[in-house]
Amino acid sequence: MEEEFEQQKIIDKVTEYIKVRTELTVLKTVDKGSQLFANLLANGLVLILTTLAFLFGSLALGFYLSEVLNNSYGGFLIVAGIYLLLAFILNSLKDKYLEKKIINILIEKIFRDRKWE
Repeated sequence: MEEEFEQQKIIDKVTEYIKVRTELTVLKTVDKGSQLFANLLANGLVLILTTLAFLFGSLALGFYLSEVLNNSYGGFLIVAGIYLLLAFILNSLKDKYLEKKIINILIEKIFRDRKWE
């Protein structure tokens, strides 16, 4: 009788432990998911605003150079050439520098709260 009571007590504790661990896992998953969503939303807004500023700055530079050159197409062709040059430079450097940096930032964000023992 005493042994049966002890077994039931152990079974109850194991069941409670499993429930607590399951709930903890769900809460950690929701926390990580909400952090990821908030980060993506904030970074997305910054990216949109930066893109708009870049776009309007490019248009302003194109109009300015067109006025300086007295050629309605010349300024925009120069701006396009600058972007093409930057694209070639970025393409040649992306494998060596850019991709590794992005991967490291993502890994750091994912495992930010993790405690290594």
